[in-house]
Amino acid sequence: MTAPVIDIADVMNEAVAAALPAAPEAVAPDEGAETLDDTAADDSEADAAPEDAPEETAAPAEGEAEDAPAEEEAPVELPDGLVAVPTVTDGLATEFILRDEHGEIEVPALIVEYKANGKVRQDRLDQVVKLAQWGVYNHERQQQVEAEVEQQIAQYQQLLEQREAQMERMLTDEEFRERVYESYLTETSPERRAERAEQAVENLRVQQQLESITSSGDQFYNQEVVPAIRMIVNALPTISSDELESKLEMALQAHAELAPNGVPYVSPSRYDAIRKYILEDLALWAQAAHARRVQPAQAAKANAELERAQVEAQKAKRMVGQKLKPVGSAGASPDRPKAAPKTSTVDDAVDSALQSVLSSMRN
Repeated sequence: MTAPVIDIADVMNEAVAAALPAAPEAVAPDEGAETLDDTAADDSEADAAPEDAPEETAAPAEGEAEDAPAEEEAPVELPDGLVAVPTVTDGLATEFILRDEHGEIEVPALIVEYKANGKVRQDRLDQVVKLAQWGVYNHERQQQVEAEVEQQIAQYQQLLEQREAQMERMLTDEEFRERVYESYLTETSPERRAERAEQAVENLRVQQQLESITSSGDQFYNQEVVPAIRMIVNALPTISSDELESKLEMALQAHAELAPNGVPYVSPSRYDAIRKYILEDLALWAQAAHARRVQPAQAAKANAELERAQVEAQKAKRMVGQKLKPVGSAGASPDRPKAAPKTSTVDDAVDSALQSVLSSMRN
């Protein structure tokens, strides 16, 4: 094992340092450590600071810097006499909008104190608006009722004037008075009373019968006629339900009968005829109309395909003609090909193109 090598210069430096008096060494401050001057300055500032000075908060840790809440804004100071009114957070009693010069604002939770019907009421602002809406409705309704009452009063006034004129004529015209008396006796006779009673019973019977017919007619129309029309419209898109209903209405008028009170109605005995009309007449008409409306579109499509085929055939003929030019003397005139027959379908156009190509190849 070899002994360590000793440096003579290091040994001499150590001996000289030991012989000299100790001197204060300048020590470099460690990371995060405070110097003596800084410490003294901090002490002097701490002594000069007032006792009620707020303590400095510790800086957040490195991991807590992102989660720290944002600095709160200073509260708004309102002038004397003004208060911050909260807004309505629950449901409003009615829908309405408040606006100022800048636009729409939130509804404040204000309580309005007012006197109505001799009583003092305290309602929130949205409830006051709802009461105002009711007041507007009642005001308009009252105006409408007043107009109707005025119209009735005018009618009664006219009737009263007419009755007064009749009474005056009865008192002054003896012949007119006798005619009125005879008419009164006729209308109040037992025979006339019996006729009126029988007529009232007949009207009641007809009304009940019409109600039954109307109920069965609505059921027949909603359960059979409407589904049939909807089925035809779904199967034939070019036909509208209005067209079908218009034609069906004319058929219903043809099968309608007049009730004793003059109201037309369709008897349940005619329902089979209406069903037959829908199946044999209305459906066939819809099919024919649909075919007529669809045919032009199909014909236009076929014509477009035919024109496209003719163009392609002409292009093919030109290409073949350019590649298969006749070889001969300069003065010899080649035989002119026969004129191609006029094409009317796609197949004819393709056949014409093929024939032209084959004839060019043979030449």
